[in-house]
Amino acid sequence: MSELRKKILDESNRVVIKIGSSILVDPNQGGVNIRYIASLAASIERLMPKKEVVVVTSGAVGTGMAKLGYAKKPDVIPEKQACAAVGQIELMHVYSEEFAKCNMVVGQVLLSAEDFRCRDRYKNLQNMIKVMLAKKIVPIINENDSIATAEIKVGDNDKLSSDVALFLDADLLLIFTDEDGLFDANPKMNSNARLIQFVPEINAEIMALAGKPSVTGSAVSTGGMYSKLKSIRAVLKSGCNAFLANGKRVLPHQVFYENAPGTLFTGCTKKLNSRQRWLSFISTPRGNVIIDAGGCKALREKHSSLLPVGVVAVEKHFDQGDLVNVLDELGTLVARGITKYDSETLKLVLRKKTPEVRSLLGDAISDEVIHKNDLVVM
Repeated sequence: MSELRKKILDESNRVVIKIGSSILVDPNQGGVNIRYIASLAASIERLMPKKEVVVVTSGAVGTGMAKLGYAKKPDVIPEKQACAAVGQIELMHVYSEEFAKCNMVVGQVLLSAEDFRCRDRYKNLQNMIKVMLAKKIVPIINENDSIATAEIKVGDNDKLSSDVALFLDADLLLIFTDEDGLFDANPKMNSNARLIQFVPEINAEIMALAGKPSVTGSAVSTGGMYSKLKSIRAVLKSGCNAFLANGKRVLPHQVFYENAPGTLFTGCTKKLNSRQRWLSFISTPRGNVIIDAGGCKALREKHSSLLPVGVVAVEKHFDQGDLVNVLDELGTLVARGITKYDSETLKLVLRKKTPEVRSLLGDAISDEVIHKNDLVVM
């Protein structure tokens, strides 16, 4: 084990572990892979004296599919939601039973994007899970797929795991997949592909190794390597480290204590604070504010507030107090922030200077579309 890897893993006190559906669903019979969860519980028990562990689980839909007789994931949303509703009960029953055999208590936490969009709900969730960790309860977190629609979904569970790592200020995100880590070529197509053991930065070259984004995954899973790297990149920017390993061959304690193979990704040395993490990565924006070149320069170079004079267009409906993306005229993400204008009001004052805005809307309206204290430049 390299000195850097040993140091990072030894100093990782709060660990978020993401388990994919392809690992949790029995490949032969369908349903929950009970033997795997039993092994996972025994492995996490070995970490618990020194680590705080949070599990982000997939598998509810895949488990429900087996129970309801589906050979592949249904396309119709209500059918998928029904699978999740049935599967979640079965999945959590197995987690509870197997972790109890190792003298551990688990707690179920089902999330939607709204839990991250609303700052008060976000803080309440953060505090609740920290209480669970203090009491040595292992949180088992999943997206609430039984009610999830496109508008309220966090995304796939790779994104959910990065969101959880970010809002809990985790030291390490450990993602288990069905590959040994990140390779310099596709190992399924190239027998000479080599495992990359250490990635200091996820740049365009590294993202290219993941290929194109997957929208289908396997019969029971979603995402792919691209999704995992995108999620890992978010936590790295906040200062959290990440490790990618093969969950079919490796258990958590083996990563920490037995030099198990995988890819280590190192986070930035400068950590973002909780509010910056929420603005930058976790919450899902409601809409887009398009700004001109002058507005881009003011945000990036002067760290100014965003004024109506720099706004050229508005996309989607949003309300005052919502999180929005700030894009340049080419569609590139410039910043994110909390808007003081709703979308319809903002459309009335595009490109207008402050005296014109006050003349139209009165002195009660804010001079800033987004105040600099509520803005993070990306």
